[in-house]
Amino acid sequence: MRFANSIAVLLPTAILAAPSSLSARAGDEQCAPTSYTLSNYTLSTSGSYAFVDFNFKSTFTDNSIINDAVIDGANCKADGPTIPNNNECRVEGRKLLFDLRGPQEQAFYQITHTWVCNDATWMSGNSVKVEPLNCVDNAGTRICSGGPLSIVPQNVRKICGSPRC
Repeated sequence: MRFANSIAVLLPTAILAAPSSLSARAGDEQCAPTSYTLSNYTLSTSGSYAFVDFNFKSTFTDNSIINDAVIDGANCKADGPTIPNNNECRVEGRKLLFDLRGPQEQAFYQITHTWVCNDATWMSGNSVKVEPLNCVDNAGTRICSGGPLSIVPQNVRKICGSPRC
């Protein structure tokens, strides 16, 4: 009984004395993008070739604390016998990548974006399905277009190499 009483008395004190490892730095709330825009989307597929092309742009509340290669927009393209995975968009440092999340005809992608804010690297992983698609079939080739699309950023987090970023 004495042990249980000691724990009941000491546990609240220990909890209050422990540092909060998840406390955000002042200004971190402005490090998350407010939206993304996907525009000028084109997907072309045939029996032997596929091509995808789109533009992607990030928007933040306060650009002055952000170092982001995508803030002014980036172009993303991939082609081959099928749309490959692990595609780098046209920005330096692999700051914007996209992969297929389903068959290429579904226009369903995983878009990964990284940027710097408050001297820390941040990232988001976004599940994006381009809808609606406007498609036409012409001599064995299907050409689809879509967008612009406004996307709510998903899975935004600070990349951290220690327990206390």
